[in-house]
Amino acid sequence: MSKFKIVISDYYYANQNQENAVYARLGDDVEIVDLTKVAPGGIFEPDQLIPHIVDCDALVVQFAKVTKDVIAAMTKCKVIARYAIGVDNIDVDAATERGIYVANVPDYCIDEVANTAAAHLLNAMRKVSYARDLLLDGSFTMQRIQPLRRIKNATLCLLGFGNIARDLYAKMRPFFGRIVAFDPYFTDRSAYPDVAFIDDLKAAVAEADAISIHVPLMASTRGMIDADVLAAAKDGVVIVNTARGPIIDDKALTAALESGKVAFAGLDVISGEDFAASPYLRNPNVCLTPHFSWNSVEAGLELQRKTAENVVTALLNGAPRCHVNLR
Repeated sequence: MSKFKIVISDYYYANQNQENAVYARLGDDVEIVDLTKVAPGGIFEPDQLIPHIVDCDALVVQFAKVTKDVIAAMTKCKVIARYAIGVDNIDVDAATERGIYVANVPDYCIDEVANTAAAHLLNAMRKVSYARDLLLDGSFTMQRIQPLRRIKNATLCLLGFGNIARDLYAKMRPFFGRIVAFDPYFTDRSAYPDVAFIDDLKAAVAEADAISIHVPLMASTRGMIDADVLAAAKDGVVIVNTARGPIIDDKALTAALESGKVAFAGLDVISGEDFAASPYLRNPNVCLTPHFSWNSVEAGLELQRKTAENVVTALLNGAPRCHVNLR
């Protein structure tokens, strides 16, 4: 019987070469069960997953739903490792109750997501895609893209000031005249003397000409950008979301786009992730991209390697490299 058993529920990478090179640190006494060999793409649903994970020491997931029932079924699991920054498909509270680490990779695509947010912000402020769409349908006039404002006179509001937001801040500082941030949990504020930290969400939003969202999805942030928050914003504000779709209340944003309260939205994430069917896709005041902000060749390889490192360090040293619980 192997000393360690690792079950991999699902992934969409070409191979497991990065992971296997890391798992080799466990020696020959390890069993790796790749469920993409059992079902195309892997196994995602709890009732189908449970029979495969009862005796695993580590569970590696991408999109599989790790519910309370899945966690209760595991008799000796030490770590659930996700190929992602967010862990919203894992019942973290249930894992914590069982003493199981939930591991993520919070530092694998910082540059990529920040650059995508920057691209959406500049596109929104300069109306690049909007002007191009008008040009394509033969209706472009200078009047139709007014008003265009000078970015260096504008204020950018960062909702959340974690790794990605701090990288974006450094990139956008030369563009925007002022940057404010809302993040009640960020304490190292003296290191950023040119950022105005505002601990009231509506007050922070009220300062902004552009808003970029960088908070994790959890119970307290689901629907965080609702009608009341949008009402506090300036008329004609632009909003960019490269975090998680459900952070925005879709009905509230749609109404704000229709009224002109929000002039433009750049969205790389949406609720449900059904981009082809989304009403945002045909909205002239939205630039919708298909949740690709994390993507680069380098970021994908880094994510695979660091996810495996979380597993190996948990099994050998007692705790993963990065984790969101059991502090």
